[in-house]
Amino acid sequence: MKTRERILATALRLFNESGTAAISTNHIAEALGISPGNLYYHFRNKEEIIRALFEQQFDYTDKLYALPQDRLPSLEDLMGLVRATFVMSWEYRFIYRELIALLRRDDLLQRRWAEVRARGFAGFHALFGEFVAAGVLRSTGDAAVVERVADLCWLLSEYWLPSVEVSGVPVEEAQFERGIELMMQVLAPYIAAPAS
Repeated sequence: MKTRERILATALRLFNESGTAAISTNHIAEALGISPGNLYYHFRNKEEIIRALFEQQFDYTDKLYALPQDRLPSLEDLMGLVRATFVMSWEYRFIYRELIALLRRDDLLQRRWAEVRARGFAGFHALFGEFVAAGVLRSTGDAAVVERVADLCWLLSEYWLPSVEVSGVPVEEAQFERGIELMMQVLAPYIAAPAS
């Protein structure tokens, strides 16, 4: 693994464990066993590391929501996407825990997040359409309904984990299953009845 990738992997682990405020570039360099100068060769400051981790998460999301090209998507694919969404939120949990504070602190990151979020909403519409075309979801016939479903799914994916954590409940598999159930409940009215 290249030094840049090792820096990002270590920073992600430390940020997830302790939060961005408690972790400095010196902590990251020390955990890696490299000099701060070596770290600064790759990233000028902690903000650049945070931005790079956001970009990593954006790339992860893009790959996550790519549907199979050799067949129609299925209900299992839909359920897999929902589950993978919650797995991703755990892998990048510092982002979801600190989202508002991180975006307020960094105008560049705020603009990039807004751009990616807008693209995500457009992608949700496209995904919804593909699942409708495959007979997995029912057509609503109303773009505003799809927009509201997208809002609800986005809210659950962004804020379920922080909601669990601030409630004092340990974040464990049962809580992820609960989040998945809630997301499927939002989608349930649009899931086509299985053929009998």
